[in-house]
Amino acid sequence: MFTFQPMTTSFRLRFLILISFIAFISLGLPDGLLGIAWPFISEKLDIPLDNLGVLLMFFVAGYLSSSLTNSKIMSKISLGWLLALSCFFTGVSLFGFAVSNQWIFLILSSYFLGSGGGAIDTSLNIFASAKFSPSVVNWLHAFYGIGATSGPLILTWLFTMGHTWQSGYFFVGSIQISLGILFLLTSKMWAVKEDKTEVKQENISYRLTLQKPMVWLSILIFFVYTGLEVSVGQWLFTLITQSRSILESSAGLWVSTFWGSLTLGRILFGFILKRTSTVKVLQLAMVGIIFGATAFLIDLSNLMSFTGVFLIGFSCAPVFPSMIALVPKLYGEKFAANIIGFQISAAMIGGALLPAVSGFLTDPFGWEVLPISFLVQAILLAFCYFFLIKNLKIKPENF
Repeated sequence: MFTFQPMTTSFRLRFLILISFIAFISLGLPDGLLGIAWPFISEKLDIPLDNLGVLLMFFVAGYLSSSLTNSKIMSKISLGWLLALSCFFTGVSLFGFAVSNQWIFLILSSYFLGSGGGAIDTSLNIFASAKFSPSVVNWLHAFYGIGATSGPLILTWLFTMGHTWQSGYFFVGSIQISLGILFLLTSKMWAVKEDKTEVKQENISYRLTLQKPMVWLSILIFFVYTGLEVSVGQWLFTLITQSRSILESSAGLWVSTFWGSLTLGRILFGFILKRTSTVKVLQLAMVGIIFGATAFLIDLSNLMSFTGVFLIGFSCAPVFPSMIALVPKLYGEKFAANIIGFQISAAMIGGALLPAVSGFLTDPFGWEVLPISFLVQAILLAFCYFFLIKNLKIKPENF
């Protein structure tokens, strides 16, 4: 009996990694749908296109309600049950998107969709930063990209088969429910006793954590980065169909290319980070995002703009997971849980607020204000990152 214990432990750890990958696919699928479905939802409910920002704000409110109370939730239920219940929440919420005929019900669906996603995201990122290398964390987030890439492809494929956007939400909602059942059936495999790291992290107050000035800058980086990523992912379809005469069938592939390049980048950077400095990779990524945003803004040709979209997605790839992975090294393990919680919360706020602001600007300035906002956010992101590295006196060879 005792002879097989090491193998059992090893298998269980590998299973946790595998199930974490699956969970991040489930996080990405709904995000990839909304950018394409939104013009149709707007028309169905007879609401302005710029109301997408309002919907995203309620999504974030739900996200924050679960992510900021994550430690309390985890003290009541196991991670396996948390994943199962969260998938059920997101599945039912996606069904709500498909059947809602009133704006208020769509808002409620968005809120509960965020609640389910926030619980998964926060707990798994804290776990990953403590247990996984930067390479594995990048691969973990690559599976989010697989989900986000698959969403537009699923919806585009359903369009070509003569189905409506509602079919896409029912399809993805069914996948979420199926994943919830899988997590429920395997919930006992998550009943693994953690070490004392988590307890130590909970004893560190938020006030003590926020007394570190560079923590605030790190939080700002996540706010700006996620705002940029979501802005491009959610507004790209509407922008190029409304302003640049791209057909809806082709525009869906543009959106999939953005999420696909994000996914491809995270897979490739997972290997690259085994051989080079995380800090150097992030420096190149910041420059790449600016070049991609510039190419998309200039729009000398469809090919140039398409290349810009690809470059933005590819360069964004290592930013979120690598910054998460660096937290224990930059600030100490005892602060990691608090800081990651703040970072993810800031990311969700940025993911709602910045796309909303960009959307509201389209009313007085037109759709082409969006590429300008992408570039401004890219420059601000790079400035914050390089300022952080300089003030923490980080030597790339040590990170």
